[in-house]
Formats: sequence, structure tokens, C-alpha cells
Amino acid sequence: MKKFHVHLYMFNSKLLLFSPETGPRLRYIATHLAVEMLGAELLFTGNPDEARSADLPLINYSSFHIPQAVNIIPDGLLEESGIKPQIIEPEIRNGTTVFFPSAGTDDTGFDLFAASFYMLSRYEEYLPFIKDDHGRFPFTGSIAFKYSLAEEPLVDLWAMKLKESIIRKYPAVSFPEREFSFIPTIDVDIPWAYRNRRLWRTAGGVVRSLLKTDMDDLSRRYGVLYKGDSDPYDTFGFIEKLHNSYGLSPMFFFSAGTYGKFDKSVSPRNPEYGRLMGNISKKYKWGIHPSYRSADDPALLRKEIEMIRAVTGRAPFRSRQHYLRFGLPETCRRLIANGIKEDYTMGWAEMPGFRAGTCTPFIFYDLEREEPGNLKIFPLQIMDGTLRDYVQLNPEQAAERSLKIVEKIRGAGGTLVTLWHNESFSGYGRWKDWEKVYPEILKAAI
Repeated sequence: MKKFHVHLYMFNSKLLLFSPETGPRLRYIATHLAVEMLGAELLFTGNPDEARSADLPLINYSSFHIPQAVNIIPDGLLEESGIKPQIIEPEIRNGTTVFFPSAGTDDTGFDLFAASFYMLSRYEEYLPFIKDDHGRFPFTGSIAFKYSLAEEPLVDLWAMKLKESIIRKYPAVSFPEREFSFIPTIDVDIPWAYRNRRLWRTAGGVVRSLLKTDMDDLSRRYGVLYKGDSDPYDTFGFIEKLHNSYGLSPMFFFSAGTYGKFDKSVSPRNPEYGRLMGNISKKYKWGIHPSYRSADDPALLRKEIEMIRAVTGRAPFRSRQHYLRFGLPETCRRLIANGIKEDYTMGWAEMPGFRAGTCTPFIFYDLEREEPGNLKIFPLQIMDGTLRDYVQLNPEQAAERSLKIVEKIRGAGGTLVTLWHNESFSGYGRWKDWEKVYPEILKAAI
């Protein structure tokens, strides 16, 4: 007999899971669903006699039926090792979209564990795919795109199905209610529109404005640099006041790269940027926003982390990739190797919604090594640039689309993670009228 016992919290219930094969995939996903999502205590056994005689609520994950148990028939994915194409043909069962459907002789109607593992491990992102222009897994390559599932928190819905199945068989079992939470995050890509730029960057900006006959930009630039006007992207005081008014505390991610084609920030060595980071990091949770180039250069990532540590006096343990450049498993392995414990990149640039099919933070699972890694993934659902630049919504449409996602997350008792940039609070330039969108999200989130 072999048991695997998880002690993480004070529990309202204990569950026993029987399976002839309790490999790393099953242990990982069953622990996430039962412990992290349902708030139960979970024990594993591979002994059928112990399973039948147990006085605990029993989940039977095997091909043979145990009458008193919650029976889930394995599809086979969790018994495999290695990575190979999977046949994913979603069906609707009892009003919910499911993967790996069964013949209907079990209690859930599908292999709930395999489906959840497929989504959280990001199995499809380990298979061959054509990268987009920024080297990312494209939304159009996902099953969420293929079957219009991007805005459904499937894993959270499946966890509720598991809970319902357990309660039907064991009415005395009680689970704690899942509580909605909100993590507002701010990426500081470009701290200032005009200030603290090197002379050649300022000169280049002036030339571009002249060529475009953009007199508004020239006037604003002159006012900031020579008349003491406030820089339009210096919205940090407003961000603080806005969140304080709702009793919220935002999380900041500081750009760490030097100037490049896709990196437009000032250097972390800039004294004023250093003071900004120092002041914010003393008040709020924060992390590093590695440069675009660092996604392909492990040595540069290490260098940037060290620069941020030198400026703030603390090594960052949170991260979000610039341009959401996130590749599995390489990005996660590099972050772990550099002391990062939490990552907030798991979202699509092209579409709001649920890239991993969930609104619940989860532990990274390394499919190539067949083991969980020491990195917690916080899925991102709504980003300003996604709404404006990719989906091309106007501010009113963006607010409406965002509120629908907020309500789905609230209904699932999940964690809403938004990504806004300091410049999109400005209402300036391309962000004209967009300062109205974010407060609507805040109102819905509280």
C-alpha cells in the first residue's frame, strides 16, 4: 500500500483517491483540484481493498466501478509519460464543455483530471507550433481559439463539477466557499513620455513629430522639458490615489532593460527611475519586468535581475515577461533558476480570457521532466493593450467586454488579474478616453 498525504491548510473534509497508478501527473492535478481549489485534505492509495473499506469519501480513478465512490474513468493521459499529440474533441455534458468524454458510466461524464491537467500543464504549448512575430505561442494555435473557449474558466467549472459529484455521493461533506479576489497589476514599460531621455532620443522624437506635423506632441514635449509641465506618463500619483479610493493595493512590475527596438524604458541605472522604483517598492508589492531581449538570453536576464536588486535593495521574486514572451518550459526554468517564485505572464496578448483555462493560481508543471517546479503561475485575464490594439475595441466596448470576464471570475470564486500600464492612465495620445475604462473594472471588482 502506498499513500501520498498532503498537509497544507486546516481542512473541512478529507478525501481518499484510489488509483492503481498514482504517478506524478495524477498527484499534481488531483492535489490542485482537491486541495487548492476545493479546500479538502487529500490522501492517495493504490490498494483496492483499502479503497473499498475506507470510511472517507472515495474518488475512484480507475477502469473498474466502485458503487459507493465518485467514479472517474481514466482516459490514459495521466498514465503516459512524454509528449505526443492528443485528440481533443470537446463535448457539452450537463451544460459544461468537457474534454476526454467518457461513455457515461461514471459520475462526471469525462476524465476531469486529464482535462484539467491538459489545460494547466499547457500541454498544447509543448507540441510543435508556428510562433508569432514575437516568438510566442499564438492564440490562433490554441484549442480555446478553435472551439471558442477563450473566455471560459474551464478548470474552475470542472472543479465545481467534482465538488458536486462528491456531495451527491457524500451529502455530509462540506467544502469552504471559494472567494473572489483581485490583483491589479501595473507594468512600468515607459515611466515618462518625455523626461529622463537621452539627448539623441529626444532629438529623434522631435524629428518624428516634425515629419508627422504633430504639433500637439511638440507642444507637450516643450512644456514638459522647458516649462515644468507634468509628464503625461507620470501617472503614479493618480494610480495610487485611484486604488486607495477603492481600498486596493496595486502590484507594479518594473522594466529592467536598456533601450532597444521593443524596449523603450530608461535604464534602471537612471537616478530618477531608481528613486521611483525605490519609493513604489517600499509601499507596494512589486516584481521585475524583464526586457524583450532577455527572453532569449539567460545571461541578460540574470544581469537585469541583479540591476533591479541593486536599485531596490531586494532581489525580485515576482516577474512578468515583456510582450508576454513566455515559452514552455524554458521561461519557467530560467525564472526558477534566478529565484523567481511567482510569474504573472500567463495570458494571451491577442485575446482577453483564460489561456490556461483557469482563474486560479497554480504551480508550474514541467512536462519534459514530469515534475512540478517551484514557480506559482498567476493567470492574467485582461490587458489594456489586448483590448485596444489586438481586439481593437473602443473604450465603451472594452469596459463591457472586461466586465463580462470579471463576472465569470466572480462566479467561479477565482482570482482576477488585470494588466494596465502607467501610460494608459494618462488619457494622452493613443490612450485618449481610455482613462475611463479602468475605473469601471475597479467598480465591478470590488
